[in-house]
Amino acid sequence: MLGRTHMAIGALGAATLLPLIEHAPSEPLRQMLHSSSGSTSLATVATMAFAAVVGSIIPDLDQADSTMAHKVERIGQLAIIGVLIASILLLHLETSMTAWIFVVVFGWLSSTKGNTSRLAGLGLLGAGVVYLGLHHDIPLSAAILLAGWTVGAMFTPHRTFTHSLVGLFIFAMGVIEALKGFTHLHFVFVADGLVLGYALHMAADAVAGGVPLLWPWKHRQGIRLVRTGSPVDHLIGGLAVLAFVGLIVY
Repeated sequence: MLGRTHMAIGALGAATLLPLIEHAPSEPLRQMLHSSSGSTSLATVATMAFAAVVGSIIPDLDQADSTMAHKVERIGQLAIIGVLIASILLLHLETSMTAWIFVVVFGWLSSTKGNTSRLAGLGLLGAGVVYLGLHHDIPLSAAILLAGWTVGAMFTPHRTFTHSLVGLFIFAMGVIEALKGFTHLHFVFVADGLVLGYALHMAADAVAGGVPLLWPWKHRQGIRLVRTGSPVDHLIGGLAVLAFVGLIVY
């Protein structure tokens, strides 16, 4: 599916599942803005949705020919960079050099068309998480998991390791372990959103040709109901956006 469709599905999934994760009834935007707890609820929704949008395109970092530029397209690249910057502001990380470096590297990865550049960008991400682990900014175990996932994304074909249960598990454990020590502004929802977006990406690709859930066994599980770039693909993305707006506003 198109990158924009993946992002729309990720945002919708976050808005739909957040009440279950919070164990609280959902509140429309107009109620959030006029309730005493509105600011916290609104920040939680925004954090979860932003993270899910980012997580929804992470599996395609394994794409060697044109990386995410082929799947996310220019409008998606701008949206991703905007989401990352908004997340930094929302999480009050304006002074964090690590956060801004992540935005720059991720933005580069979303726009580069060369495989050499993709490998270099992923290598920088992997080295970055190892650096954070060695300096005890995140648990070393999380750094090892995330660096291992990055290596897998660098050296495996598209829609293999990153689109498998093994890849999802390593990514999820790494992200959850990395963020569990942070309590500032619902970092737990960042981890939830990233993992949810990643999982929804795999689910969407499962109906757009299938994914090798049991990799390294190469057999793909799924069906081909949707062709990438087809009218149905665009329709699904549009409906997901409308449903997301409807859930948030009403």
